[in-house]
Amino acid sequence: MTEEAKRGRTRWGRTALTAVPAIGAIGAITVAMAQGLLAASFAVSGVPITLTSESVAGTGFAGTVYNAGDQGVAYAGFSSAQLSKLCAGVIPNVPIVGQVTFKITAGDSDPATKELQAANLLLDAKNLTGNGEFTGLDLGVASNSLSKGPAEVRKGAGDFGLQANTADITNLRADALSAQIAGSFKLDNLSLSVVPGAAGC
Repeated sequence: MTEEAKRGRTRWGRTALTAVPAIGAIGAITVAMAQGLLAASFAVSGVPITLTSESVAGTGFAGTVYNAGDQGVAYAGFSSAQLSKLCAGVIPNVPIVGQVTFKITAGDSDPATKELQAANLLLDAKNLTGNGEFTGLDLGVASNSLSKGPAEVRKGAGDFGLQANTADITNLRADALSAQIAGSFKLDNLSLSVVPGAAGC
């Protein structure tokens, strides 16, 4: 075979190896979650993620708005939060395989149980919807003047911020650029699936 022909061939074995770290990371997350607990510093970034929850009850809520290129983004978070019926979906492109969906679901559909617990839940959301009820709500606070919520939000660069002592949100949906749980994340009734194509939450 000529050198030109060799250079024109796809090195499938080498390409397949590039998928191994991502698959290995997913396996490690699955093992950790099998105990019902994923420890500190769980984060997803670089790939859009969709999060939904039937109900969220949080303390220490704060949010700010900043510009990310040509769009406004809300950087928001809870110091602590309890959730019910969580779904988190990421749809990356994997070498060879193409587009796949990694989906995590946990909890049940009873809003009263709120059996999922997260500390320092943070979202960079380009779209966030739901029905909210707040106590101690302050609007129009510069992000560097926020006194409630996670420190990561309070150190943000946004000009407009809001904060509340507590926030109860039902039918939450967040289309986020990144998501992070800087503290612990306790999950019950966990399910993780990997399916071809786009099949998000």
